[in-house]
Amino acid sequence: MEFLQKIQVIERVDRLIQLKSTGTADDLSRRLSVSRRSVYNILELMRNMGAPIEYCQITRTYYYSYKCDFVLGFVESEEK
Repeated sequence: MEFLQKIQVIERVDRLIQLKSTGTADDLSRRLSVSRRSVYNILELMRNMGAPIEYCQITRTYYYSYKCDFVLGFVESEEK
């Protein structure tokens, strides 16, 4: 998976997690058209980036244990 594709997948997973509508890993793999192993790899990558991802057995969805935002890009620095 190329860098930009991976970022797009992370953004999509982030949106689904924010909505608490990922479903199980199998559900998410079908939604993303990737393997179940790829879903676990993506979730692990997101966790390594600081995402507080948890899974609820009752609602069968991934969620963030506290409010957070995925941000990737450039911002103007104070130094000129």
